[in-house]
Amino acid sequence: MLTRRLTGLLLAAVTVVGTMVITAVQVAPAAADDCIQHVETSPGVWEYINTCTGDDGGEDGDDGDGGGDGNTEPECYLGREEQFNYDWSFCDGELSCYVFSPPPSAPDEEDWPEKPADAPEDAVYANQACFTQPPEEALVSNEYLWLDPPEDVINWEQEAIQAFGALVAPDFELAFNPPQRAYVTLDTWYWAEGATDGEITGTSAAGLVAIATPERLEVQPGDGSATLTCPFTVAQSDACTYVYPKASVDGTATVDGQPAYEGQARLVYTVRFEFNGTVMDIPGVPVVFETPWQATPIPVAEIQAIVED
Repeated sequence: MLTRRLTGLLLAAVTVVGTMVITAVQVAPAAADDCIQHVETSPGVWEYINTCTGDDGGEDGDDGDGGGDGNTEPECYLGREEQFNYDWSFCDGELSCYVFSPPPSAPDEEDWPEKPADAPEDAVYANQACFTQPPEEALVSNEYLWLDPPEDVINWEQEAIQAFGALVAPDFELAFNPPQRAYVTLDTWYWAEGATDGEITGTSAAGLVAIATPERLEVQPGDGSATLTCPFTVAQSDACTYVYPKASVDGTATVDGQPAYEGQARLVYTVRFEFNGTVMDIPGVPVVFETPWQATPIPVAEIQAIVED
């Protein structure tokens, strides 16, 4: 991915098109002068020009040498966001620097090197590439380092999606009671064996944390009935129950060669996002985390009578 981005960067700087093009790509004023624009005057050739003219045929330009003659350049050119898809950019003297965080070659935090002891607390691993000004745009440096991202350029939606993707579903199985075999007309209890009722978290490259809070347990008894919505149950109890109306003679699963219903369950969490302990309201991102369905065969037998004391 890094090779693709940097290749695109270099290709964009040397692309030759057979048609004359004059395209304004970024207004870049020198000091207080709004007339200076960086334009492509011919394919692959970029110049800073003065686009303002006096109404009287040039009289206003006689004493306009203080930046209006087209030779004064802005600090640097940073108009490559669409081509390079960088995360943030900045000027380093006459160099244009673009930062990819995390680097495409190490998108997952577990692939990053150890953070130096003197790195800022919120520093992220990044690739920083710096170029000279157009039309050359030669690559001067290409570094991998730890940087503290400027908060005002963080794409919070992307960070939230990344943090959400880092949530790991707990391992569990659908347990039921009576153990080994359920019975018609008797309550069957369900719970998520092996899971805990604690929150789970995932963190993005910039330090945004997705926090998933237990919400409910959903159970499909396997006999064609509707899905049960139960409290978040991880231990044996009667918090989640169902009464099977008939035995599992037509069940699609088997236990010891005998037909059984294929019961399924999943855990559902609500998700919030926090940055440095502050809750973030990020429109358009997922706020519900669901584990995959876990299947358990449930044999159901029919008994003739229930004797109660």
